[in-house]
Amino acid sequence: MVIEKVNYEQRLRRLNKIIVNFENFKSENILIFKDENIYYLTGFYGKNSGSSLLITNRRGYLFVNFIYYEEAKNSVCNQNIEIILLDNDKNEEIIDMLNQKAIKDILIEASSISCSNFLKLRVLLEKEKIKFGFIDYPLSELRIVKDEYELKIIRDCCRITEKSFKDILKYNYKEITSKSELELAHELEGYLIKNDAYGKSFDFIIANNENSSKPHYCASNTKIRNGVLLMDFGAYYKNYCSDITRTIFIGDILEHINFKKVFEIYEIVKEAQFLAESQCRPGMISSELDNAARSFIAKNGYGESFGHSLGHGVGLEVHEPPFINSKSNFVLREGMVITLEPGIYIEGLGGVRIEDMVEITKDGHKNFYNLKKEKIFIVN
Repeated sequence: MVIEKVNYEQRLRRLNKIIVNFENFKSENILIFKDENIYYLTGFYGKNSGSSLLITNRRGYLFVNFIYYEEAKNSVCNQNIEIILLDNDKNEEIIDMLNQKAIKDILIEASSISCSNFLKLRVLLEKEKIKFGFIDYPLSELRIVKDEYELKIIRDCCRITEKSFKDILKYNYKEITSKSELELAHELEGYLIKNDAYGKSFDFIIANNENSSKPHYCASNTKIRNGVLLMDFGAYYKNYCSDITRTIFIGDILEHINFKKVFEIYEIVKEAQFLAESQCRPGMISSELDNAARSFIAKNGYGESFGHSLGHGVGLEVHEPPFINSKSNFVLREGMVITLEPGIYIEGLGGVRIEDMVEITKDGHKNFYNLKKEKIFIVN
């Protein structure tokens, strides 16, 4: 399949449609700080660069400092974007541009400006009598449905992730038990890079036995031993992310004092994930999808042990809308990419989580991974 070049001008038009119809504050101008949103609209990704993008009348002004200027010139793909090299204080230069264009009202991206930076900017805006309002999640609507260019990259990212997991499964019992959780996390990241990823999409959760009952546990120098090993990880590739979780078993699990309970919750989690995935389709409400897994886990007596949401969107960020939880009213649409990751966690024993990434298609869904869900053992 030939994937056409990204139409940045079309994305800019879509953004203008969002802000023009924004009810809380009427303006056709917007100031954007979030790196991912700047990249989505321009092709320039200066992660943590402190860049800003002013959009006015379907034209953009990208403010970057000297360190990122050459990179911005080489990567901006939208012909309607002018790159501004910062010589002075960024806020003052933004105000100068607003005055040049006789702009008297502007929307500010609320979620990606620090309190201190906003306080400085507000003083300047008020001094020039420029009215301002705030916008947040409507901007995420711009990225919530992936185009075919994005889906192609995400598919490749997931293939890298799957291959790297299979590389880890080639370890024998002696090899894997000679490592700590942290060592395994670093080796897994190495496989991702070897398999063409640019790096990891987040800090991996590599949790052995009782550590696996902590859903966002940080890997430590604890040596891996017989029992449960929960692995939550993802790749970063061409600015897009992947996310996956698998729970495997090390050594003679029968030595684990509560192996029957661990096996029981594994099967419950696996079935809960299957039930949720089977209902993935356009028109499905996120809260109903969450309930498909949650009610099954509760019915089997572990409702209180599943305390996080079922899933979330993945794209330029590893956690982005739509959020799949019991209070979410997002309606699934073709082109959305979400995770499905039910889990059961029992303090002092351990936890089980199984996570896949799913693309919502015209007729239903497609799982990005081809990994089977049967229990995996690495034994002596």
